[in-house]
Amino acid sequence: MKVNELITLFLKQLPALLPPDFTLEEAEREVSAGQQRVDIRARLRTPTRAWPIVIGIKNADRIAPIREAASQIKRSAQIQQAIPFVASVFLGERARAALKEEGVGYFDLAGNFYLKQGEIYVEKIVANNPLSKKPPLKNLFAPISSRITRALLVEPTRTWHVSELAKETQVSLGQASAVAKRMVAEELLSWNSEATLQLNDAATLLEAWKQVYPTYGQQHCFLYSYEQGYDNVLASIIGKRGQLPPFAFAFFTGASFVAPLIRGLAKAQVYVEKEQDIEQWKRLLDVTQVESGGNY
Repeated sequence: MKVNELITLFLKQLPALLPPDFTLEEAEREVSAGQQRVDIRARLRTPTRAWPIVIGIKNADRIAPIREAASQIKRSAQIQQAIPFVASVFLGERARAALKEEGVGYFDLAGNFYLKQGEIYVEKIVANNPLSKKPPLKNLFAPISSRITRALLVEPTRTWHVSELAKETQVSLGQASAVAKRMVAEELLSWNSEATLQLNDAATLLEAWKQVYPTYGQQHCFLYSYEQGYDNVLASIIGKRGQLPPFAFAFFTGASFVAPLIRGLAKAQVYVEKEQDIEQWKRLLDVTQVESGGNY
């Protein structure tokens, strides 16, 4: 949607998006503020007081453009002696946090709202985007692109040239460049002084990945082996690994090979590539599929 269309849409819908007891008055579009123009200038009123506000509209869900819009509207607000707001179609959790850091209010078409002015603090949160069913970062964590995420998380303090990321993850240079560019826009990565990329915060990247990670709840299978004890079950798998379809040890089973500090494991956990591979596991390891209580 173009900005002009968004301005029209916001002018029409803003009164309905405001929290209770808030009203909008004297709304004007595309008003000059010094050498700049603001998309909307208006007066925000409560039963006890009113504030002049200016609103910058940004049709983006990436963090860097949102911060840029905040910076621009703050300059305009200073000239107009008004409260700055940024508006967008939908502002996710990280975008809302960035705008709070920048010290500006916000609106979106989903109903998110934030205002902090003196003793006044008003916030309305709509956690999920009702206007779209697509996760905003889905393409960043698609199967091939997620190789880059894995590499970054394995070596969170390393700095990378894009070509190194591409080579390390066996992703094409073009795709690695596109993923890196998007991560920079989302403030997950930053360029440093040596023109290399640096992960900003591993926990933030992991949380973003978690939000769009596929749900495998309907793709699990419990198997039961008559082998006695976890170690015997594990030995049975390892002993026939050359005959089994491709697999990888997962969760605590996989972790036990890297850092064998966990005690009391009762279930061997593995990933397989295809659902039909399970039939070969049943046959080669003489295991039975069960609804619950499996040791695989």
